[in-house]
Amino acid sequence: MGMKLVVAIVQNDDADELIDALTSSDYRATRLASTGGFLRQGNTTIIVGIPAESVNQVLNIVAGHAHPHHQNVVPNPFPTPTTVTMQTAKEEPLEVQTAKATVFVLDLERYERI
Repeated sequence: MGMKLVVAIVQNDDADELIDALTSSDYRATRLASTGGFLRQGNTTIIVGIPAESVNQVLNIVAGHAHPHHQNVVPNPFPTPTTVTMQTAKEEPLEVQTAKATVFVLDLERYERI
């Protein structure tokens, strides 16, 4: 029986509900605070070690308990001297929709609870 590591990055607002859903389905999960590179805002990374045959069930739980969100972002929050001189008008924030979650499924060589 192979083991997998599911790493799900979700919005902070969705993390409690997702952890509750995973634990109520008898999956042990670890919650880590993290920060995204694109929006540079806090989010939550949840990691779960599971048997390979449970991957689809865990992915369905993530999909059912994570939601897309709308965020306002400034197109170039860190302008370089070149882009500052090229800008003729002040850039207005853009609204972007985030994904429900970003999920990685990795093979585990070894999994132990000590």
